[in-house]
Amino acid sequence: MQKTKFQIKNIHCKSCTSLIEEKLKKLEGVIEAKVNFDSKKAVVVYDENKINEDEIKKAIEKGGDYQVESDSEIMGKENFQNKKPSQFNNLSIPISIIIAGLMIAGAIIVTNRNSKPSLKEIGQQQAQNLPDTNSQPQPTAPSVEFKITKDDHVRGDFNAPITLVEFSDFECPFCGRHYPTMNKILNDYKGKVRLVYKHFPLGFHPNARKAAEASECAGEQGKFWEYHDKIFENQSSGLSIEKFKQWAKDLGLNSNKFNDCLDSGKYAQKVQADYQEGSQKGVNGTPATFVNGQLVSGALPYESFKQIIDSLLNQ
Repeated sequence: MQKTKFQIKNIHCKSCTSLIEEKLKKLEGVIEAKVNFDSKKAVVVYDENKINEDEIKKAIEKGGDYQVESDSEIMGKENFQNKKPSQFNNLSIPISIIIAGLMIAGAIIVTNRNSKPSLKEIGQQQAQNLPDTNSQPQPTAPSVEFKITKDDHVRGDFNAPITLVEFSDFECPFCGRHYPTMNKILNDYKGKVRLVYKHFPLGFHPNARKAAEASECAGEQGKFWEYHDKIFENQSSGLSIEKFKQWAKDLGLNSNKFNDCLDSGKYAQKVQADYQEGSQKGVNGTPATFVNGQLVSGALPYESFKQIIDSLLNQ
C-alpha cells in the first residue's frame, strides 16, 4: 500500500476539488483520497497491486485542464537541478539516498516482525492524517459592496432588505444543485430577499461562456430569467450551441435575432466584465453567493442560508 501526494495546477474552484476527490475514490485500488483547494494538493492512499501512481495522475488530469505532478517527480526534478556535472560523470549515488534506503529496509524488517494490520486498517490510519476538505464553507469577511441597478439581472423585490449576489456558471454541476436552493429562498422570503445573477464561467467548462452569452441574448428580448431556468433545468442533458438556439425557440424568442446575437459574441465583453468583478471581489469558484456583501462559497444547503438570512433580518 502507498500514500502519495500530487500537486495539481489550474484548480480554480473549491467545488472542483470535491469532483476530483469523488472521482479518485471511485478508482479500483484507491482506499482514501483527500484534495485540498488551498494547497492545490491531492493525498491518495492506494493499493499498488491494483493501481499505480501514473494511473492516478492520469485520472486527475482527465478531470479537467489540470497539470499534475507527484511529490516524487517534483523531488526528482529538484535533485536533478542541484546535481554537479561531476556527479553525472561517475554516476555516484548520493549518500542521502543510501541512508533513506537503509531506513526503509529497517522499517520493513520491524514491520514484518509484528502482526500486519489489514490493508483497510492501514488506509484508515493514514487517512486520519489527510487534510479535511469536506467541512462546509462559511461566510467569510470582509464584507464587500455592490452597486445594484435596474440594468442588473434582479429577481424578487428590487428594494428587499437582503441581497444575494450570485456568481455562477451554467455548466457547473454544483451551481445546478444551488439553483433550487435559490428558488426556495426567493419563494419563502418574498419581499425580503432579492437575487442578483452574475456570470463566472470557469475555463475548464467548454460551454459555460457561450451559455452565459446566450442568457444575455435572451435577456435582450426580455426573458433572461426564463432562459436562466431553462439552462439549469436541462443542464444534465449537456450544453451546446445547437441546444442554446433550440431553447430560445422553445421560449418563443425571435430565433433570427437570438442566433445573430449569439453567433456574433455580442455579450462576450459583458460576461467577461462579470467574471473580472467576481475575481476582484474574492470569487475563486462557483457558486459564490454574497449575502448582503458577505461571501458564502459553495452550494450550501437551504438551512445554512436560512440561518444567515434570519440572523440578518433579526438585527
